[in-house]
Amino acid sequence: MKNMEKMYVYKLALGVIVLLAGIVSATFYEHDASFSSFLISMGLVLFIATAFRFFRQGDLPDKDERTKKLAAYGITYSWLLTLILISVLYLANFFKMVDFTAESVLGILLFFMTISANIFRWYFTRKGDVE
Repeated sequence: MKNMEKMYVYKLALGVIVLLAGIVSATFYEHDASFSSFLISMGLVLFIATAFRFFRQGDLPDKDERTKKLAAYGITYSWLLTLILISVLYLANFFKMVDFTAESVLGILLFFMTISANIFRWYFTRKGDVE
């Protein structure tokens, strides 16, 4: 358990370091603000996600057979829904309903896959099993 607590401390420290690097970058260097905002955002995300995971887990292990199984099924269901979304996006573009750029399609797919995988994993965890 002490080893896992060290891992959380290292991740929290890394989040703070990235956050501070973004703040220093925004303060002292004249360049495009997107790099600084990227560092600040990544530091905050890393810090908050690690803190939530640490306090939510308690004495439970991070990974065991059940959580791996639920995550695998969640990702599988997400992948199948993403294939359906790709078909819908293709048909919308084919029938000239919407004019997509490669950047917009990749952004839609990235967010959809990430969010749907987490929703399915959460759903299966609440349900207790996949079947």
